[in-house]
Amino acid sequence: MRVVGLFLSQCFFLRLPEGWSVSEDDFKWAAIFYFVVYWCIQILLIGEPAEALIAAGSEVILTQIFVFAILSLMGRQELFLSTSTLLMGSVGIIGAIAVPVIIWLRLAEDKALIASFYIIVACGLWGLAVLAHIFRQALSRTPTFGFGVACAYAVETYLGTLILLVL
Repeated sequence: MRVVGLFLSQCFFLRLPEGWSVSEDDFKWAAIFYFVVYWCIQILLIGEPAEALIAAGSEVILTQIFVFAILSLMGRQELFLSTSTLLMGSVGIIGAIAVPVIIWLRLAEDKALIASFYIIVACGLWGLAVLAHIFRQALSRTPTFGFGVACAYAVETYLGTLILLVL
């Protein structure tokens, strides 16, 4: 449960406590949670469970590749396990919040459709801001740098997943 508190602290942009750490089990559970949440989201968006499985799997793999690459580029490879775990857990929580809103978006009409659309956009922006916060802390850089890395992450994972689905 301690690690869930770390995930939530990142969702609300709090600084990480001194001496915090994650285990390999935390990493595995965060990856499973992230995979399941994004599989549910992809089923709702794509409609085909098998394609959604591929999309969610590629999302997890591309996330690991990106986190490892950016940390290696910045000489901070030792932070891979913790950064990746925080990223998957925190963004997974936001994704889990978005699932009922996506269902509402699919069922809504008129003004409710517009409201659900804006809430989905807000969840996406919230997720991007959380990514920026996590990368800023991991790389010990400015918020602007963290935001740039978060945008690069979003492009790499979402565009990469789309390309894999099209192929």
